[in-house]
Amino acid sequence: MTAQLAIASKAEELRRAFDRARAVPFSTQAAEQFESLICIRVNGDPYAIRVSEISGLANDRRVVAFPSPIPEQLGLVGIRGELVSVYSLAALLGYNKEADQARWLVLCGTEQPVGLAFSDFEAYVRVPCTQLSATGKNDAVRAHVKHVVRVTEAVCAVVNIPELLESIKRRCDSSHPPQEQ
Repeated sequence: MTAQLAIASKAEELRRAFDRARAVPFSTQAAEQFESLICIRVNGDPYAIRVSEISGLANDRRVVAFPSPIPEQLGLVGIRGELVSVYSLAALLGYNKEADQARWLVLCGTEQPVGLAFSDFEAYVRVPCTQLSATGKNDAVRAHVKHVVRVTEAVCAVVNIPELLESIKRRCDSSHPPQEQ
C-alpha cells in the first residue's frame, strides 16, 4: 500500500511540475536559454524527453493487449475518454520490450495520441540549453536520439519524439495493405 501512495504522490508532483512548466509564460529570451525535460530510465539506461514534445504523463494504466503486426505495440489504454495506442519505448529504441515493467506512459500527439511505455521515471528538470549537445551520426548509439544532456551525474540521451512518432506512423501505414477501389 505504501508503494502505491508513493507512486500516487510522485505522479501528483509530476502533474503539478508539468502544469507549472506549461502555465508560466516565459519571455522569448528565457525560453531560448532553458529546456524543460523529464528524465527517465529505459532498460536501466538514462534518457530524457523534451516536455515541449509531449502532451502528458500517466502511470499505472491497464494496457489491453491485442494482436498487431507491429511488435513494438503493446495494446490500447483509455486516457481522458480516448483510446490511445501504446508502444514500448524500449522496443522502439532497440531494446527488448519492457511490457511487464512499463508503469509509465508519456503521451504524444493530439489528433491521434500515442502512449510510449517505459519503466522508470527519474525527475523533471530545467537545464540550460548549453548543456544539450548534438550527437553526430556516428555517435548516436540508439535510433531516435539526436542530442545528449548532462543532468546531475548522468549523461542522458534525448529521445527525438517527433522522429519517433513519424517512424511509428510509417510502420503503421506500411502494415496496412492497400484497399481495393
